[in-house]
Amino acid sequence: RKKLGQNFLIDLNLVRLLVESAELGPDDVVLEVGTGTGSLTALVAERAAAVVTVEIDERLFHLAGEELYDLPNVVMLHADALQRKNRLNPDVLAAVQEQLAAGESRCLKLVANLPYQIATPLVSNLLALDRPPCLMCVTIQKELADRIHARPGAKDYGALSVWVQSQCRVEVVLSLIHISEPT
Repeated sequence: RKKLGQNFLIDLNLVRLLVESAELGPDDVVLEVGTGTGSLTALVAERAAAVVTVEIDERLFHLAGEELYDLPNVVMLHADALQRKNRLNPDVLAAVQEQLAAGESRCLKLVANLPYQIATPLVSNLLALDRPPCLMCVTIQKELADRIHARPGAKDYGALSVWVQSQCRVEVVLSLIHISEPT
C-alpha cells in the first residue's frame, strides 16, 4: 500500500546479500522494520540470537505470523515502529531492550528493507539511543542513500549527512534501479 511506503524485496539473491552484509552472529539482536511476508525475518533468525520484527499492515502481520510461528527467537509486533512519526515506538524499544538484556554481550543491529516514509526518522532516532545499533544494514531509496553518504560540498550534503556520518561509517553496498512502466 502506497500510503505505508511499502516496497517488497522478492529477489532472494538480494535478500541473502542483505543478510550477508549484516554480518550476523549468535549475540546479535536484530530489529527489522517492515516484516512483510517474513522471508527476510526467517533468514535473519537462523543467524541471530533474537529478532524483533515490526509490521504495521495487519494483513501482512498475519501472513508473516504463519511463516514465522515456529521460530522461538522471533518476536513479532503489530505496530508502527514510530510514535507520532518522529520518535521510536516505546513498545518496540521495550521489546528490543528485553532481548538485549537476555545476554551480556548482545549487540543491536537494524536489518531491514525499510519503508520509504520512516527511513530517515528511524535511522536518526536509533543513532540517538544510549545504546545505538552496532550496525545498520538496510535497503533505502537511492536519494536517501545519496543524502546519508554525501561528502562535504556535494549537492546532497546536509544535516542528515553530518548527523549519520558523525556517528558511524557509511558504505553503499549495492545500488538497485527500479524501472516502471512509461507514464
